[in-house]
Amino acid sequence: MDTADHESKEASADSEPAPQSTEKIADETASEPTTPPEAPIMASSPATSPAEAKQGATWPGKLALVVSIIALGASGYLYWQSMQKMQSDTSTIASLQSDMKQAVEEAKAQVTDAKALVTSQVNSVNQNLTMLQNQSSKEQKGIEELQARLTQSIQQVMAKQTNSRKDWLLAETEYLLRLANQRILMENTSEGALALLKSADKILKETDDVSIYAVRKALASDIAALESVPTFDLEGSYLKLAALNEQVNNLRLIPLTDKNKLPSLIKEVTPESVSEAWTQDLKESWAKAVDKLEKLIVIQHRDEKIEPLLSPEQTYYLQQNLHLMLEQAQLSLLQKKQTAFDRSLEKAEGWINTYFEEKDPTTQALLRGIGELKSLKISPEMPDISGSLNALKSYLQQMTKLKEEGAA
Repeated sequence: MDTADHESKEASADSEPAPQSTEKIADETASEPTTPPEAPIMASSPATSPAEAKQGATWPGKLALVVSIIALGASGYLYWQSMQKMQSDTSTIASLQSDMKQAVEEAKAQVTDAKALVTSQVNSVNQNLTMLQNQSSKEQKGIEELQARLTQSIQQVMAKQTNSRKDWLLAETEYLLRLANQRILMENTSEGALALLKSADKILKETDDVSIYAVRKALASDIAALESVPTFDLEGSYLKLAALNEQVNNLRLIPLTDKNKLPSLIKEVTPESVSEAWTQDLKESWAKAVDKLEKLIVIQHRDEKIEPLLSPEQTYYLQQNLHLMLEQAQLSLLQKKQTAFDRSLEKAEGWINTYFEEKDPTTQALLRGIGELKSLKISPEMPDISGSLNALKSYLQQMTKLKEEGAA
């Protein structure tokens, strides 16, 4: 195709001058002025000869021939140009077709490769899926076997044990009631036992069985009895004893006094012995003197013999004994031992009244605190809460008897 294009280009190069000369001739011919044929002269013109007539007749024919040749050459040139353009378009189309064909071949090759890759991946995924399905089938079969064995075991257990959910709830209630009675006997406290009874009542409520009405009625009575037991602040009382114990070292001992050494002024001079003639100012002076003497001298009236002043060593032992009594009262408080608690407080109160100043603020505060603690009932009498437990036992016995009769 390239050779044909080259030859056609050479032919066109050789033939190009001919059209240019033809066009030049045509232009020259066109530029020459054409004279119109003169009209024949009728009468005045002489007669023409045959040779002149023949020459006049051939000139237009030659002109027509030249025009025809020019037109033919122009037509051939146009045809040649059209043929050249057609050949160029044909070669371009052929080149495009070749490129397109090559691109199509490459695309087909790529599609083929991609298809092969996808096919390989699909085959790999199918293999993995098949392996997973097989493995899943094995695991599913194992689970089904395990479930079958578990179901069989549950059926065996249910066959051996006929207790229902209600039976379990009743058993739990009985355990709580037993534990509440033990708390009353061992700890002598109502708080823990009351919480256990309330928990047992909630469990009986879950059974939703009207046949246990008698049991719940007895349980309600026991709960009301425990709620009526007086309570006190155990922690607050314990801390109060600790605070009183810390004030023991601040107590002031009673100073030694001897009635025989008192000034005679207090024995002999009284308001009644003063003369009525004395003025009112002397009476007021007497009252002031007596008031000052009372602040300086402490007079104690005792039935028993006056104890001598304690030595420093005895004072230390007295304070330690007071500490011990108050700590013993704390221990008795925690153990709910009313008798030991009261005895410890009474001893501490007696020692404070005997050996320490009565009007001292620390002494008064200690005596006031001990008096408040003595009014506590740390071990109140506990009610009998066995009624609910006995009612539940009676109900369980009836249920067991009915089951045995039904089985027979």
